[in-house]
Amino acid sequence: MIVSRVRTGTIFRLITAGWLAVVGLMVVCGNWSPAAAQVEEPKRFDLRIENDRVSGDLKVIRVRRGDVVEINWSANRRTVLHLHGYDIETTVEPDKPRIMSFTARATGRFPIEAHGRHHSVLIYLEVHPQ
Repeated sequence: MIVSRVRTGTIFRLITAGWLAVVGLMVVCGNWSPAAAQVEEPKRFDLRIENDRVSGDLKVIRVRRGDVVEINWSANRRTVLHLHGYDIETTVEPDKPRIMSFTARATGRFPIEAHGRHHSVLIYLEVHPQ
């Protein structure tokens, strides 16, 4: 009976130490953190295109690497949008908003262009390191 208690206690300590080691490695390697374990709301941006330009004063969308981003687009005429660097393309029809949704994985500055007769930059996406 004493032998089984010793073995059970030893096994429990080994399992506990193993889990602590795994969690420690995940924190050190950046694959897990207490903040990351919480579900974060997406970073949402509502943008309207009027006559091939984004309405309002916003010129740059700034987010952090790992953020879930939702850009809600609306337009007064059919517009094909392309987010360079992420290779995301969507078409916005008049009065039919579209959502461009993605996780910001690549850092840098990326143009969002309107494609059509001309390719014109509407706004920039900046993804900063965490």
